[in-house]
Amino acid sequence: MAYPSSRRSFLHSVGVSAASLGLDTYSLAQQKPIPGFEEKPIDSSVSEGWRPVSDRKVRVGIVGYGVCRFGAAFSFQDHPNVEVVAVSDLFPDRCSALAKACRCEKTYSSLEELVKDTRIEAVFVATDAPSHVQHCIQAVEHGKHVASAVPAVWGSLEDADKLFNAVKRSGLNYMMFETSSYRPDCYAMRQIYEAGGFGRLVFSEGEYYHFHSHQIGSYRNWRVGSIPLWYPTHSTAYYVGVTDKPFTSVSCTGFNAGFESFKPGANRYNNPFSDEIALFETAEGGASRILMCKGIQGKVSETGRVFGQKGWMDGLEYHGLLEKLPDLKRPPLPPKVKPGGHGGSHGQLMNEFVLSIIQERKPLVDVAQALNMTVGGIVAHQSALKDGERMKVPQYEYWD
Repeated sequence: MAYPSSRRSFLHSVGVSAASLGLDTYSLAQQKPIPGFEEKPIDSSVSEGWRPVSDRKVRVGIVGYGVCRFGAAFSFQDHPNVEVVAVSDLFPDRCSALAKACRCEKTYSSLEELVKDTRIEAVFVATDAPSHVQHCIQAVEHGKHVASAVPAVWGSLEDADKLFNAVKRSGLNYMMFETSSYRPDCYAMRQIYEAGGFGRLVFSEGEYYHFHSHQIGSYRNWRVGSIPLWYPTHSTAYYVGVTDKPFTSVSCTGFNAGFESFKPGANRYNNPFSDEIALFETAEGGASRILMCKGIQGKVSETGRVFGQKGWMDGLEYHGLLEKLPDLKRPPLPPKVKPGGHGGSHGQLMNEFVLSIIQERKPLVDVAQALNMTVGGIVAHQSALKDGERMKVPQYEYWD
């Protein structure tokens, strides 16, 4: 897919209004939360045991305050080791609202302007999915660490290589904010896997259901008719995020649950599928069933299961041979940081990104893991268009 090199230049060149882009300017004040965005109630226990690791403040710029309000949703503005230096959104009313939410005075009209600010050390990219890769590459090329909303890339294996190489050249931190990675069950699975409690995974499942009636508004209507497994990471985290290993091949089946927007010619992607279900071969020689479904009546959830040689988990209870479990409690958050939505994962992701910069280490969901979560879905869609032909999946490995 070809998109304009600058979202601001696109707006200026065609002179369109927010409404004509499907944005309903300030439909931000939604009557009820988007499914999955319901914030976890504040509980003081999430801060038990927290200790500051440094008095340094990471100077952050935040870009994007669309329908999901992601720019302010991860609590950067509440972290004791963060100073939100500047924010940006293409639409002035949203930019102003983001600045207010982040308690920040400096605003920029575009990411292209914000990344030139030499005070900023790190950028959080919360823009539309088709722009993530372009914006992340611009940020690292301007010397900024970068965190991105999901997915890492939008339907392009070539862009995946470009992002990987740009981050590797830069020597800077990149982290994708995949929420499933810090859901309580997936986090616990990862801890047990690392402790040897599963052995090799024989089979795993990751499922993301988002019934189409809950369709979220989007910049230039990028979500309309979008390819299900181009947005795979809430599901693929239940293998890649548990093991930090990639998929190697895939066969996928696509299905249209009867929606008019999922028909050839009815959307910009020429996409006929509302639902896609893929069977991956994993780097361990096992199998993983991954799906993204929009056509199951009323179903909205993100979940997964893992089955290994030595044990299995479906939910938070471990069944297996490991006698002494590792600590399964997620890391404590600074007292003012909100756990946020998606199972209280938002604050965890932001905190991990900030600490990775301060501690000069790679973050969880680094660029290799992010791409291993993402590119399998791109290839899976290609397979679905070829009646389930098994296809090889590119693999990424973090450098030492």
